[in-house]
Amino acid sequence: MRRLTIGLMMAAVLAGGALAQDKKKKKRDIEVDFTNGIGWGGCYRPLEWTPLTVGITMPFEEPMDCIISISASQDEINKLHIRRREVLMPDRPRLVPLVTKFNWPLDTCDVSVESTRGYYWFRRYDLGDSPAGQLITEVEPKDILIGVSGRQGFGLMQLPNAAASRYENKSGRVYVKFKFARRLPADWTGYASLDLFVLYNPDWLKLTGPQCRAIVQWVHNGGRMLVVLGGNPLPPEHPIARLLPFKLGPVREVQLSRPLMRRWGASSPKVDKLACWSLDNARGVRGWRTSTEGTAAVLSAFGPAGFGKVGVFAADASAIGGRQDRNTAPFWIARIAPLLGSRRIRADLNPDEDEDSYGFNVGRPTLAANTVLEHLLDTEKLRPIHIGWVVLVLVSLAVLIGPVDYLVLKKLGRLPMTWLTASVCIGLFSVGAYYGVEYLRGGKLEAKVVTVIDGIEGSPAAWTTRYTGIFAPHSDEYRISGLDRSQWWAGLTPTQGERLSRFRRDLGSRNIYCIQHTDGGNVPTSVPINIWTMQCLLSESPAPAVPLRATVTRDNGRWTVHVENLADAPIEKGYVLVGSGRCVSFGPVAAKATAEFTGPEREWRSWTAYVERHSSPRNLTGKEYRQAVFLARGCDRRTEGILEYVAHADGAAVVCAEYTAAPVGFDIAGRTCDFVHTQLVRLVVPKQGS
Repeated sequence: MRRLTIGLMMAAVLAGGALAQDKKKKKRDIEVDFTNGIGWGGCYRPLEWTPLTVGITMPFEEPMDCIISISASQDEINKLHIRRREVLMPDRPRLVPLVTKFNWPLDTCDVSVESTRGYYWFRRYDLGDSPAGQLITEVEPKDILIGVSGRQGFGLMQLPNAAASRYENKSGRVYVKFKFARRLPADWTGYASLDLFVLYNPDWLKLTGPQCRAIVQWVHNGGRMLVVLGGNPLPPEHPIARLLPFKLGPVREVQLSRPLMRRWGASSPKVDKLACWSLDNARGVRGWRTSTEGTAAVLSAFGPAGFGKVGVFAADASAIGGRQDRNTAPFWIARIAPLLGSRRIRADLNPDEDEDSYGFNVGRPTLAANTVLEHLLDTEKLRPIHIGWVVLVLVSLAVLIGPVDYLVLKKLGRLPMTWLTASVCIGLFSVGAYYGVEYLRGGKLEAKVVTVIDGIEGSPAAWTTRYTGIFAPHSDEYRISGLDRSQWWAGLTPTQGERLSRFRRDLGSRNIYCIQHTDGGNVPTSVPINIWTMQCLLSESPAPAVPLRATVTRDNGRWTVHVENLADAPIEKGYVLVGSGRCVSFGPVAAKATAEFTGPEREWRSWTAYVERHSSPRNLTGKEYRQAVFLARGCDRRTEGILEYVAHADGAAVVCAEYTAAPVGFDIAGRTCDFVHTQLVRLVVPKQGS
């Protein structure tokens, strides 16, 4: 009996312990980790697309089909809400790759997890004050941000300690950040904040299809990439290999001279020979340049790829051995400088450490976008009501509740009722004023749109950037329909001057709700807009096609432009860039028609020069949006690539056309909307003739 009692007591204790342990397990919370997940190694560009990897651990015992939501301020007004569907495994960390935009300085970030079975979890994180937020660095437009994947050899990661940048007459820093191949973004927007992406002899077969597609799309949209070859052969059918307009030749041994290795900064090299892939096929490719650096083989080549640029180095220089550190900066600067375009990188053993933590310069693309926004906001419905209407209402109310009310009530012998009649008059006038303003300024739902479509003849690189302003006659949630899943939408807000202050006050909070697809795209599901205000949006996506074809021919100093309009809308006017500072104008072209124009060339002021001739881009007006839009955020990198085609590529011309009454490509679901659309198209074509 005693043994039975002891056994029952032990069983009760064990059962109680198991119950306590089970209750403790059930009380476990979802774990969310932002550490090293924001931007590239903690570097992010405010107001631009930024990769975000969120680590989530679920304490449950079964897999959960969940909707993960991330909400953060993307600028001074807009808050971007992103939803993504994921299946979370029990007690196993799930790295959820997202892309979003963050304001400056970093603010709070809301994370919620909602399962299909009714479970809901929410927490707000203060990224600015948290340990993770303290490790995050804001990269200004004057700085250079370089992303690296594959290897980190030959002192590449030491480049920030030996180099500085120069952009828009301002000196900045150089940041080099590494990501393992498995952590590379699978959306092109994940690379949008980079000035250069270096693929340093990676295992090419470990790059997934979505990752390769994202890199190619980013390069086609104006991105710059350096490929360093090595022991891992690049398959000819690989998407990255197809960016090159030539085939790699076999590996061969190349003799290096001592002066060359000293110029590269190799300290105490162990060998003076390199196994290099043959780049001889790059010679003679239009727009591509090669360099032998004094050897018997082509060691490097670079040239255009879509609207971007790609450079190739034939070998892994770290194979020569010895100690490599910041002394190798000249080697990397020689590979990087030709790819950066208007940005400059220089050797500087003591880069400027002066940093202002109380302000942030927004840069020219953001200021140029302000001009486009001024055009969108320039609508009669947003202008103040004429002062005459206000005076008329106030005088009428004063007369009614003054002498008229007094005389009428006195005649009726009801003067004590003036408190009631005055209140009724004020109420009626308030209701009348509301509906009167709605009649004068409300009207229909209106959307003003500026679309830029860029393409290159014979290339899959075609892109669309759309700036949209939606005016709401009533406070409601508006849904944009007819969108492609590959489009990336976000809010767009004018900035307060050229420099953001840490102590500024946000103007308000507007919400944009989007679903982010796993196959690329950030599509709005709901856009709440307050009455008599306009919500501005920016969308970017690959274009299925360019709505025109053209040929440009020169004969005896005169130019002939043959334009074929493939769209259902007419071309109002256009011009062709035939060289730096020179263009040829052409007239209207009907829808689905062709036309030919002949004439001499005339002087043309570059879009960049047009903006720079003002004391500041903020002095541009909304009427000049047709020039400023090409330098605005979303188009600026493609514009730089287009100007490089005109200036450097043999035989390149750019046909620029403006369409009227072109379809916008989307609609407002369940609403009647008036669209005001300006569509600008640029097509890079070869020049023919003498």
